Amino acid sequence: MDQSARTKVLIKIEQIARLRVGGISDDKICAMLNITRSGLSRILTLADYKETEDAVLMGTVTKMDEALAGRAALIRQTFAVGVPAAMRALLETVTQKRDLRARLEAAREFLDRDPDRTFTKDRTQVTPEVSLPDKVLESAEVDGEKVAAAIKQPVVQ
Repeated sequence: MDQSARTKVLIKIEQIARLRVGGISDDKICAMLNITRSGLSRILTLADYKETEDAVLMGTVTKMDEALAGRAALIRQTFAVGVPAAMRALLETVTQKRDLRARLEAAREFLDRDPDRTFTKDRTQVTPEVSLPDKVLESAEVDGEKVAAAIKQPVVQ
């Protein structure tokens, strides 16, 4: 293999590794990179690919990552705008009737985000960051008992 072809393959290897680690299906990767399924299969068997995928999985900082690192706040800001739309899409998926698999996956996502952790598989309780002082709680309890006692007394007219 000449140097030019090797360079192209190494670039494809890096792209494929990042896309696969990101959860993109092989069929979509083939379409995105304009390669055949058999070409992708051949690349996946290369030792260079396996090393690159391991490096991506282990979080090795590459030149591309370094270029993005300085713009993390800007990237967060950009994606923050899309969060409400993503939640609406998730809600629509949960309430639709056509695709049961998508519906169940969306329901699982909602349950995992339940702040009370009532129906999640992981029952670890999320403790609130701010709690009320004991004196405030005691005062509220005393006031609540006074209100309850006042409600129990009959009203004389």
